[in-house]
Amino acid sequence: MDKCAQYWPLEEKEVKTYGDVEVTNTFIRPLNADEPNICLSILSVKWKEDGKEKTREVRHYQWIDWPDRGVPPCTLTAMALLSTVRGTKKPIVVHCSAGTGSIVAIEFILERLQQGIPCEAMDEILKELRSQRPYSIQTDLQYLYVHRVMLFYFFEKYKVAVTVEDLQAKYKKFAEDYEKATA
Repeated sequence: MDKCAQYWPLEEKEVKTYGDVEVTNTFIRPLNADEPNICLSILSVKWKEDGKEKTREVRHYQWIDWPDRGVPPCTLTAMALLSTVRGTKKPIVVHCSAGTGSIVAIEFILERLQQGIPCEAMDEILKELRSQRPYSIQTDLQYLYVHRVMLFYFFEKYKVAVTVEDLQAKYKKFAEDYEKATA
């Protein structure tokens, strides 16, 4: 049994028809030069409603190298993707079996921090996430991935000073252990 189905045309200018709905991939490019692992496709979706043709543009972002039940390399790809869609007034649908929970957890944490709201412990965030979407964050590595990305974001990208030597050593050890576990 297939876990998923190809529901959009992969190639630029390709057209797929699903019943009365026609989807055309009008444009494909990487999210940006620094993020070649996220592919943006602009899809034109056409259908008839009450005898009138309707059209909607859909921006489809695909993380092309997220391994099933695994984690991608720890970079700021998740942050780049989230900052691209954050603030849109249009509906956002996040789907995937492997990475959705991790991405949603990262965004939840970032939103809380940006609003100055204290974050619960990660186990509480996971419980809340799973109450809304069962099986979110499926593996130990995905759970650790959320921690690793958040630490990478603050300590390495923003050079948040860790002044206590013990914390610096713990962060360095966590990063080294994480890299070994995900190698």
